[in-house]
Amino acid sequence: RGRAFMNTLVLCAAMIIASLTVNPLCAYALSRFQLSFANSILLFLLATMAFPLAVTQIPNFLLLKDARLLNTYWALILPSLANGYSIFLLKGFFDSLPQELFEAGLIDGASEVQMFYRIALPLTTPILAVIALGAFTLAYGQFMWAFIVCQNPKYWTIMVFLYQYQGDRATHLVMAGLVLASLPTLLVFIAAQKVILKGIVVPQMK
Repeated sequence: RGRAFMNTLVLCAAMIIASLTVNPLCAYALSRFQLSFANSILLFLLATMAFPLAVTQIPNFLLLKDARLLNTYWALILPSLANGYSIFLLKGFFDSLPQELFEAGLIDGASEVQMFYRIALPLTTPILAVIALGAFTLAYGQFMWAFIVCQNPKYWTIMVFLYQYQGDRATHLVMAGLVLASLPTLLVFIAAQKVILKGIVVPQMK
């Protein structure tokens, strides 16, 4: 089913790009600008981790229904656009960076955006790899939410399709489909693992 494959590909790409854009920007702003209410914002973001995903599905569904976004890609992307744990992790890393790096950037005439993209962001590559891996795993493996908000077969992802596929196909075909569906996760994990291990081993060697 090429449509399910393309839907999953678009969803995973959009989730990774959104996670690597929204979360670092939010964490960098909380770390650099020393806001008086930064701790309150961070505490609020961490509080979202205390609730399981099933608790937020009903209000998210009602919100998307009122916005008329059901059976669209936005219904799959918007609820997971930002992640409290990712922002907390990135903020802690940005706080640990020496301020001399940013002072040198200011002396060279770099703007805040340039320092973010040329100084701070390249140093967070291992953390960004972890965030990208988590975003891909969440987007690729989610079934219940994708089935609830996108009941139109035109927007089915691979996991929703495989669930429907089990009802009218032989067992060996279902097992073959599940094996093929697990390969992208394995390949992405291997690719991200190299970056993560590089970020762990190289600083220790220095």
